[in-house]
Amino acid sequence: MININVLVSNKNWKKHLKKPDIYLKKKTKKLNTNIFFKKRYIEFTILLSENKEIKKLNLKYRKKNESTDVLSFPFHKKETLKKLLKKKN
Repeated sequence: MININVLVSNKNWKKHLKKPDIYLKKKTKKLNTNIFFKKRYIEFTILLSENKEIKKLNLKYRKKNESTDVLSFPFHKKETLKKLLKKKN
């Protein structure tokens, strides 16, 4: 099952998608009928923002002073993250 959280920090998105949360949830509903996704639980959040905010996030987390189309961040439970980090060392 896929669960999506939608955050809109820039109202200009409403010009393109009147209700982005409903639109994206409808799209994921179709995916949830797929047998591959029925057996898993996937949760993610989408932030719809502007270039200025993306640029700030990019600088903060990637040390790059530019905007990008997409920024993605992994999510792991604390214990899993510790194990992954130990494997890398």
